[in-house]
Amino acid sequence: MNLDDIYNWILSHPQNYPGKQQESQPRTVQSYKPLEPKAQFHIIIKATAEYIKEKMLNGNGVNMKELGAFTMEVISDYVKPLQHSGFNMTQDLAIQRADRKHVHQIRPCFVPDNAFKYFLARYPGKEEITKPLSQHSIYQKGFGMNFCNAGPIAASSYLGKDVVQSVHTSLIKAIHDLTRLGHDLHIDFGFIKISVQNRDLKYKYDQSFIQRLNQTDYELKMRKSDLGTSQHWTTTYQEKWSKSTLNNLLTRPNPNQVQENYEKSMALKIMSLDLNTAEQTNYSKKQKVQLPTLNK
Repeated sequence: MNLDDIYNWILSHPQNYPGKQQESQPRTVQSYKPLEPKAQFHIIIKATAEYIKEKMLNGNGVNMKELGAFTMEVISDYVKPLQHSGFNMTQDLAIQRADRKHVHQIRPCFVPDNAFKYFLARYPGKEEITKPLSQHSIYQKGFGMNFCNAGPIAASSYLGKDVVQSVHTSLIKAIHDLTRLGHDLHIDFGFIKISVQNRDLKYKYDQSFIQRLNQTDYELKMRKSDLGTSQHWTTTYQEKWSKSTLNNLLTRPNPNQVQENYEKSMALKIMSLDLNTAEQTNYSKKQKVQLPTLNK
């Protein structure tokens, strides 16, 4: 079963997966028309995949509750001693990082949640990633972990935040139920493909995504102090959102064109009225009608 089959399973069992995802919900922008329930699943999951992909390219992991963590493992080779490496203090910092870029290799991975592991017979071991000793939280599955925020996903799909949360909850619950029932699942998020066959979990990241991940300056993203504090506090949320890929996921239609099309459709509805099916009355032009008098 792929994602489309899972959507059909959720919509065909409303008693097991109640919520707003079962009905068509209004959009946050009036220029967009309401979507069918299945189309809402497609657009929200697509936006969720873009959200996770963008976070990982920025050096952060994303933890989806009761599903798993999309994170990465930093593999570091042995560094040559300073006296044998030809280290030059006069070089620029960017040049020094480029020389050491071969030292750090990033391997993306997926760590299933404990609630998901309960329904699996086999999955990647608990030592899939090495947890830093400085992170004492049980929710930390890697470096720079973030919970999946429904706000940006709702803003990019022009749907309510509660609708996005309802879709995520029903999808994860359906994955648990179908795994427990022994169904084979093929979940394709674009940059990663997760498969469950005979309750055996396997995943594979896209090769182009791995190349982009290793091309990014991960050392620079880990050093937050390289960016000025004044720049951090003066950058507005609109500027950050304009640079996000989620902002360009859907193109906003022209409101004037939408209003013009709406008026044309209403005019066609009025012109297509069938007067033969109107209610028959006994009104006659020769009949006098007694109108009420006006009090002056």
